[in-house]
Amino acid sequence: MSEKAQHKKHAQQDESDEESDEEELLVEEPEDNSVIRIGVIADTEVTLGLLLAGIGYHRENFRNYLMVEHGTTIGELEDFFHILYKRPNIGIILLDYPTAKRLNPVLDKCKKMLPVVVILPTKASIIPYMEEKDRQRRQRQRDAYTSIQYSWLTHTIEALDSRA
Repeated sequence: MSEKAQHKKHAQQDESDEESDEEELLVEEPEDNSVIRIGVIADTEVTLGLLLAGIGYHRENFRNYLMVEHGTTIGELEDFFHILYKRPNIGIILLDYPTAKRLNPVLDKCKKMLPVVVILPTKASIIPYMEEKDRQRRQRQRDAYTSIQYSWLTHTIEALDSRA
């Protein structure tokens, strides 16, 4: 065999080996139901962060996350939530606050121990909470200052009365 023919034959073998390696990588193992997974229904920012942390799971016709956008209908949210809620290998469902508000009637009906539904605050939802906490803190400071002034004033009046 000529040198060119041998080189061509080796190149074809290498290509066939690479294709078989790729086919081996594409073969997926069956889903293990003993592995408890986390489901996510949240806006893009929260979902991407959780996917980067390694929570994402995608097999055949199932994935454990839904990125909620402005165009996502309540029907789509409810359907996906029910899919996650009924799966035996989902242990936690993470929802962002705006999505949880939209799913509130569905969440009220959930009575199972597992999966646990956790509502995550978002930047937009935590600002009003923090403002309310700050307002309460200022009110407590004002009340404490007023009570100190009142006690000082009553003490001063008592001292003046005792002198008279």
